[in-house]
Amino acid sequence: MPKRAAEIVDDYLEAVSRRDFVTARGYLADRGFEYVSPIARFNDPDLFFENMHGVGAILHRLDTRLRFSEGNDVCHVLDVTISMDGYDMQSVVQLAQVRDGRIVRLEVIFDASDFHRMIGDQKLE
Repeated sequence: MPKRAAEIVDDYLEAVSRRDFVTARGYLADRGFEYVSPIARFNDPDLFFENMHGVGAILHRLDTRLRFSEGNDVCHVLDVTISMDGYDMQSVVQLAQVRDGRIVRLEVIFDASDFHRMIGDQKLE
């Protein structure tokens, strides 16, 4: 029996939480993938994971507060803890869309004001 969309996204987040980006990459579609957040946008899953290696260096913990889904759409409310001076935990909403057993779209919504203060108006792309 194929996995439901919510299970696929849960497994993806578990791999990210372990910093197992090889496994996490396997959950993303090779074609037609899109990632959008207040600080970055990617249409290439491999470039997205090149960026994720930097995030992995500071990712301390990823906790799911709430998850709900409707069909192929999955929403997680997450507490993300990173290890940077003066910056601990931030609540994040992740919207994911699954098609043919792979994640085709991730949209991450969070308050990026602290990030923009740290790096200025640069965008990661």
